Amino acid sequence: MALDIIVCDDSKFARNQLIRVIPKKLVKNLYTSSNGKEAMELLREGKGKLMFLDLNMPVMDGYEVLEAVRQEGLRVMIIVVSGDIQQQALEIIKKYKVLAFIKKPLVPDELHELLTKYGLCHEDDLEELTDPSIAIDHSETKPFDELGEKINIATGLAASKIADMLNLFVTMPLPNIKIETGRKISSDIQHWLDITGNIIVSQGFDGDGILGESLIYFSSKDINTYTKAVTDNQKLDDQAKNSMVIELASIISGTLMRNFTHQINYIINFNFPGLVSPNVEHNLTNPELINSKILNVELTYVIKDLNMNIKFQILFNHSTSEKLKEIMALV
Repeated sequence: MALDIIVCDDSKFARNQLIRVIPKKLVKNLYTSSNGKEAMELLREGKGKLMFLDLNMPVMDGYEVLEAVRQEGLRVMIIVVSGDIQQQALEIIKKYKVLAFIKKPLVPDELHELLTKYGLCHEDDLEELTDPSIAIDHSETKPFDELGEKINIATGLAASKIADMLNLFVTMPLPNIKIETGRKISSDIQHWLDITGNIIVSQGFDGDGILGESLIYFSSKDINTYTKAVTDNQKLDDQAKNSMVIELASIISGTLMRNFTHQINYIINFNFPGLVSPNVEHNLTNPELINSKILNVELTYVIKDLNMNIKFQILFNHSTSEKLKEIMALV
């Protein structure tokens, strides 16, 4: 059964990774889209009978696509492929009657088992898979695309942890990856800490040549919101509140970084988390790093029900940044 297929994901690396495991005999025409808006345009043109859909995308995310498909009565089989593994996320997509949900990172055998289960292909069809070059894809590969996809998968696991702790849905952030100087990042840190009540939790990590630091930013409002959500004790002092958010920060950082390094087959060790002190010389302000290029990965978890935003930052020094480029070429 040959079908018009759409692969919708904001990462070109992820799109190609999925396309490579689609049986060739299943493909009539193969289209790709980097966000939900592009996917909807293809569907309205009648170009999709089967769609592989990511949930976490810019412009128009997968949840919005599912709602638009239902509202417009478009006939398309949808398989969701996402790193958003929160139970709440699974409950949301269930109401749209998608064909199936597959979690990232994609395991080819899981996809093949699913396709044969629904009669979309036969065992014999799995012998020849699709070449990504046949896809109609006009997008350019973004810098750090593969790194961003692996961080995105790890982000989903951390979001699931937070969601389970609070029993609330967490909007998954899109990784923003850029190169900045130590001076710029240090200035941003100090600006945040200049605001009364704001804190930053720092946790360093190293191992196998991977060296860096996680920073988690909390406003005074978010500190109070979080502590009220997880305890009935309304008489906590600042030290007790800070201890609670340090523990939360450690869970987020540890979950995300362990999953990320697991994907690239590396093991890292963590330092104890602690607060970044205002007006104190930070590692980034030393002469070696002040003008050095730092790989900065920024994420912001949003918990809408609590009106709470958690900014999470991963900083890799230049040598680690170069090592990550080598690793991405090998995994």
